[in-house]
Amino acid sequence: MNDLIFNPIIPIWVMAVICVALLCFKRRGVIPYIRQILIVLLLFVINLRPMIPDNNVKVEQEVLHCRVIFVVDDTISMLAEDYDGKNPRFDGAKADMEYIIDEFDGAEFCVIDFHNEAQVLAPFTDDPKFAKDVINSIYPIEYMYAFGTNLSVVKDVLEDVLENAKDSSDDPVYVFFISDGEITDDYALKSFDDLAEYIDGGAVMGYGTGKGGVMHVTDPYTGEIESIMDERDYPYQPAVSCINEDNLKQIARDLGVSYIHMDRTARIDSTLNKIKNSVDTDTEEMTKEGYEDIYYYFMIPLAVLVAYEFISVKRRG
Repeated sequence: MNDLIFNPIIPIWVMAVICVALLCFKRRGVIPYIRQILIVLLLFVINLRPMIPDNNVKVEQEVLHCRVIFVVDDTISMLAEDYDGKNPRFDGAKADMEYIIDEFDGAEFCVIDFHNEAQVLAPFTDDPKFAKDVINSIYPIEYMYAFGTNLSVVKDVLEDVLENAKDSSDDPVYVFFISDGEITDDYALKSFDDLAEYIDGGAVMGYGTGKGGVMHVTDPYTGEIESIMDERDYPYQPAVSCINEDNLKQIARDLGVSYIHMDRTARIDSTLNKIKNSVDTDTEEMTKEGYEDIYYYFMIPLAVLVAYEFISVKRRG
């Protein structure tokens, strides 16, 4: 957070015009005119509404009585550049997850990622900033350490999280499974249908296209950006990753949620609206990181100067 921000009450240029006009009515005498300048400057500063960081800002927060789990595929194929026509799938996935967090502000969030193995990166938290920071810290495992994609590797970890969620709270649980559906190892996709009983909704969100996209990574030794190559035939060609919607649709059927092909964030809106309409909400006062107004500190000298001017006028009258 920045040290100081301004949130003007009225546009700065409007206030500047007003201040100049006030200074045009010049008081007689040097000291009275200095007081006049100070009053105008204080008015200008107060209008700027300066604010400083504060970790204990009291706000009325809407609380959504639900839990949201992100299951994120961060294998190499999620770097394929065919989201929205040209961008890496993972960039789109991160933006979409942040959007969901914003839409469900007041809920609890959990983040699970998987590549060679699955892990819980963020246990349930009601801090949306923390959840976003965790999501933005995710990056696919380096190519030299990637063993291939196995979508089933996340099932046991997801099951543990779901069981604990149901044991600890009656709040509904929504799962957003984020992947391109590609399987590149020899494992068959396991059924996820035994997890459906723990889930109240959500979606499987698919990224990529049938045409596919190439993947670029940074060489850890040279720092240069290079294409991942398909080394099955010589001469090597850039590897192309394509979405596998059959796998994603199977997971969606097993979990009892919708499958959505994500090529833009708005694709998820209908699902989010249905969930929000079914979730119980209330409000409570809480403290959070934010900004505190300090303009009222400038009100004290302004009040003193105005009072002095009033008394002076009365005495002269």
